[in-house]
Amino acid sequence: MFKFMKLFLSGGGSEAFDLDKQFLKEIDKTKPILYIPIAMDPKRHPYSECLEWIKRYLGAFGFDNIEMATDLKSISKKDLEKFGGIYIGGGDTSILLKAIKESGFYEHLKYLVANDLPIAGGSAGAIIFAKTILPAIEAEGNPAKLEDLTGFNVLKDFELDAHYEPEMDSGIKAYMDKHKMEKVVALPEKCGLYVTDKEMKVMGEHSAWVFDEHGKKEIGIGENIK
Repeated sequence: MFKFMKLFLSGGGSEAFDLDKQFLKEIDKTKPILYIPIAMDPKRHPYSECLEWIKRYLGAFGFDNIEMATDLKSISKKDLEKFGGIYIGGGDTSILLKAIKESGFYEHLKYLVANDLPIAGGSAGAIIFAKTILPAIEAEGNPAKLEDLTGFNVLKDFELDAHYEPEMDSGIKAYMDKHKMEKVVALPEKCGLYVTDKEMKVMGEHSAWVFDEHGKKEIGIGENIK
């Protein structure tokens, strides 16, 4: 794990208020947040509407200084110095990770993770930080036809699944067997992880769940995933 990282990763859907409040506490409020909505299909969810949503949502917590990026190729490492944090929205995980990798933004983001910039991600925006994005591929398919499914792998070699409900248990166990996975964190909506080099703490309104060779274990709010 990176020494100075601060990640705020949610299960998607409904907002994880406590997690996002913590994210806003950690950012440099003298600078804008960079919002990346490109996991969304712009034909169904125009990016302008995505920007309106994030400004309205974070604005409820007293912060709406937000700039949006939809062309990652145009962003240099130098450009990123102007931002106090990054918020990566949900949508299709394969499309998001392909855009990040093919644009060169992958190395920029890896640098920022390692250098203390607070980064929030919801659903797809969270899953990319796990070992792979295979749980999302099993649920969504792979419309981007992405071959390298490796994520940033900064979650202690855990896989990550989002929008978790108990009805998903058999499917999670099936894809773990199929892909020989050792451990998966499943995040319900309104649940997230605060991740640093020292901890992966559950935040929000619901417990997280860990699946491994021993079965399924509940990790309560405020507890650390080890």
